Amino acid sequence: MNRRAKLGPIVVASIIMLGGGQIAVAQVDWAYQDVCVEPGDPGTWDSANHQVADVVFDGTTYHLFAVGGQTLLSFNSPWSVGHWTATNLNGPWTEDPNNPVLEPEPGAWDGYTIYHAAVRYDGGNFQMWYGAADSYPGLISVGYATSANGSLWTKYAGNPLPGLTPGASGTWDDNGMFPGTVLFDGSKYGMWFTAVKYNGSSGTWTIGYASSTNGLEWIKHPIPVLVGTRAWEGELLYFPEVIPSGNGFSMWYSAISADPVARIGYAVSSDGLNWGKWPANPVLSPQGCNIVDSLAVVVEGDEIHGWTNHCYDITHVTSPFEVVFFDAFETGDTGIWSLAVP
Repeated sequence: MNRRAKLGPIVVASIIMLGGGQIAVAQVDWAYQDVCVEPGDPGTWDSANHQVADVVFDGTTYHLFAVGGQTLLSFNSPWSVGHWTATNLNGPWTEDPNNPVLEPEPGAWDGYTIYHAAVRYDGGNFQMWYGAADSYPGLISVGYATSANGSLWTKYAGNPLPGLTPGASGTWDDNGMFPGTVLFDGSKYGMWFTAVKYNGSSGTWTIGYASSTNGLEWIKHPIPVLVGTRAWEGELLYFPEVIPSGNGFSMWYSAISADPVARIGYAVSSDGLNWGKWPANPVLSPQGCNIVDSLAVVVEGDEIHGWTNHCYDITHVTSPFEVVFFDAFETGDTGIWSLAVP
């Protein structure tokens, strides 16, 4: 699993409440901490911006992966994947001297840019699924790579992966997809991804889901699992960060409104497909700029640690660990009531 999560007595207590038919709603409260990683010096590979991909723990070291480039958006120039390490959740973070550790390969299917990535540690090796294209606005597909140390990566010879290629013209994922999270439950891989529908400009972005028995051959769920329904979300939902929580899943997702301002919302699900949004979304808004997005989280004891792109810096954020129990609210449907980590 990507993250360390200690649930303990608080989950047991909430399960008892669940059995009694009570609803406990807790406040979602994030606090900005220190800047962890700044853009690189002028002329370096990541001189303009980063988007956080994942933070994983290998038993002794924390590994932060982010995509970055020399322009503010990965659409506008080649972006690559970088790697930083720390022995403590509070840092400091040390940049990998091999950065960028995964780059576009000129002339190949991923020859132009890498949009985003999902990374997990399986106990012996690092696995990465990444979305890339050979041109802009080109079709976005998903590839796979492995590493023994998080620094030196080998791309899979069968890229792009079957089942994770663009849908038919006019469908919700006709311009492709890029991964946000991959989880493994012991028998099945689940991937939550950003799906892009082309409309001549930025398109419409929604959150999709796919499953696999081996991590290489995937079956997409036929429709999006989360779409924009509120003004602050606009038509661009992206970068789903999903963790197991209670008897279901918690998701943090990024969205851009018409302002434009990028913010982060929160949702829960009992099955990973049907999601209920937190009624007080967004849970993270930018301070002093117009962007906070691409959140990666690690649960440690009674605190949630996150790393996010805030004002073009990768910033550490924290939230108290609280278990909540609520339904979708938008529909009043109690079918997806779930224990959740806010």
